[in-house]
Amino acid sequence: MTNPIFIFSTPRAGSTLLQRMLLSSGRCATLGEPSLLLRFLGEAKDVARYATYRENNLEVSKYDIRAKWDGFDDAYRKGVRNLMLDIYTNLSDGKPFFVDKTPRYTLIAEEIYKTFPDAKFIVLWRHPLAVAASISSTFYKSRWRFDDFIVDLTTGIDRLHDFQKKHEKQICSIRYEDLVSNPAPELAKIGSYLGWTDLGKIKDQILPQSTGGTLGDPSGVHKYTKLSS
Repeated sequence: MTNPIFIFSTPRAGSTLLQRMLLSSGRCATLGEPSLLLRFLGEAKDVARYATYRENNLEVSKYDIRAKWDGFDDAYRKGVRNLMLDIYTNLSDGKPFFVDKTPRYTLIAEEIYKTFPDAKFIVLWRHPLAVAASISSTFYKSRWRFDDFIVDLTTGIDRLHDFQKKHEKQICSIRYEDLVSNPAPELAKIGSYLGWTDLGKIKDQILPQSTGGTLGDPSGVHKYTKLSS
């Protein structure tokens, strides 16, 4: 069975770069931004969903089920875990690890942790103003507007901070600025956490341009073939 590695970060924080670096180790597989857990996990208070059915009716139904059966949440998480592990394994090309990098997982980070308590979690931070500037230049032709990303710059950052504070001994937390300016100690830190003793050698390697999927960084993958400050 393949072991999942989750990268938690806001959009435009360098998660695709880190994903490409891990991919170049040869120990893991990945596929763009899988995103499936956003459909399977998270209550209405965590994730706003728009559907042709009434989402609030689903929440009421869950309330009724929990009132009738107190084992629902454990059984549901077990089902989601088994399904996703099967998907990760079939996408892994025989590799022992699969990297699931989906920025909006910040909204449901705690529930993902409860569902995959034995997974590996890397939290990647970047200065919020740098994130905002990158969003502006990448998606809005340098206009200062964030209609589609305000949740990431507010709720997402707050929940990620709470997640790190709660689980700091079980996760690996790094800064994008440190990773690109002085990669050796950061790669050593990640390698120690993952149990990969030679991860540091990838700092000088040519990185894979594609992570195999449609979603992800639309600009940096073409602009940078190697780690660069």
